[in-house]
Amino acid sequence: MNITALITKQYVTLDAYTGVSVAKKLLQQQDAVVVLDHKKPIGILTAADLAMKPHQLVIDCLLYRPTVNYSDSINTVLNLMRTTGNNVLPVNYQNSFFGIIKQSDILFHLHAYHEKQKVALLAVAHDLRSPIATISMLGTILKADPALNKHQYLIDKLSETCDYAQVLIQDILTIEQSQDEALMLADENLDELVDTCADSLSDKFEIKQLVLTKQLRSNKVVKADRSKLTRAISNILWNSIKFTHPGGVITVSTREVPNGGAQLVVHDTGIGIPKAMQERIFDKFTKAKRPGTAGEPTTGLGLYLTKMIIESHGGTIRVESDGQSGSQFIVSLPIENHSAATQ
Repeated sequence: MNITALITKQYVTLDAYTGVSVAKKLLQQQDAVVVLDHKKPIGILTAADLAMKPHQLVIDCLLYRPTVNYSDSINTVLNLMRTTGNNVLPVNYQNSFFGIIKQSDILFHLHAYHEKQKVALLAVAHDLRSPIATISMLGTILKADPALNKHQYLIDKLSETCDYAQVLIQDILTIEQSQDEALMLADENLDELVDTCADSLSDKFEIKQLVLTKQLRSNKVVKADRSKLTRAISNILWNSIKFTHPGGVITVSTREVPNGGAQLVVHDTGIGIPKAMQERIFDKFTKAKRPGTAGEPTTGLGLYLTKMIIESHGGTIRVESDGQSGSQFIVSLPIENHSAATQ
C-alpha cells in the first residue's frame, strides 16, 4: 500500500520572504504551509519550526526535511517520519515537487482501513456459521447410517473439519468483539476460578489419559471479567493438553508473588516449544502452530486471544521451554489488597 492517494496536492502557500507574524496566523488554521521562492516550492513550514528556529523571515525558519516519492509505501514513509521526527514531508514526482504527506492523514487512513477489514471479517464469520453448522449436522446424520460404514473415515474427517471451522470462527468473533467490549470486572477468587476451568476440561484429560495435579495456594482475589479470564485460563490448559502425550502430567498451580501479585503456572510434560517458535506463539494467526500429539487442530488464535485477555486485566503471560521436555506458561495478575479468606 503506497501513499499516492493520501498526498495533499491542494495546500496553502507562503512566500519565503514573508514575515513570521503572517506565518503564525496561517499556522493557527493549518498543519503546515508550503514555502515558495519565486513561485517554486522550497520547503514546508510548521508551527514547530517557528518555535525551534525563531527568525523574522519565513525562509530563515525552514528546517531540513527529507523528500519522499509519491509511490513510496506507507510503511517506508512512517518509518522515515519516526526516525527524523517529522509529521509532514514533501513529496516528489519525477524529481519535481508534487505535494505533501501528513502523518495524521496516514494514521486516519490506516484506522479507517482497519475498521473496514474488521467489519468485513465479522460479516464473513457470521455468514459462515450457519452453513458450517448445517454441514456438521449432515455429517452426524450420515455417521448414523449403517449403509455408509465403509465411508466412516471420510465422514469423521468431515466432522473434524466442521468442528475446526466452528472453533476458528468463534475465536475470530471473540477476538474482534473483545477489542470493543469493556471488561465487566468483579472480585474473583483466583484459586476457585482456576479449579473451575480445570474441572471443565476433565473429559479432555480423561480422553488423553493425562494426570492433572492442582496446587492452588494463592488464596487471593483478582478483579476480573469472569467469562473472559475463564476463556484465557482454559485456553492455556487446552494448549497443554493438546501437546502432551498420553500418560503425561499437567500441573496447575497458583501462588502469591513478592510484588503483591498473584501467579498462575501451568506446567506440562509434553513435547515442548522450540526456541524459534516461542517468540511467535502469541501472534495473531501465528505460523508457529502445529497439530497436537493426537492430531488436534490449532487455529493460530488461541494464545493470541489469551494474551489479549490477560493484558486487558493488567497482567502478563510468558512461556518457558527447553523445546524438548515440556512447557511452562506463567501468568501474573494484579490482586486486591485483601486475601480470598476474608471474603
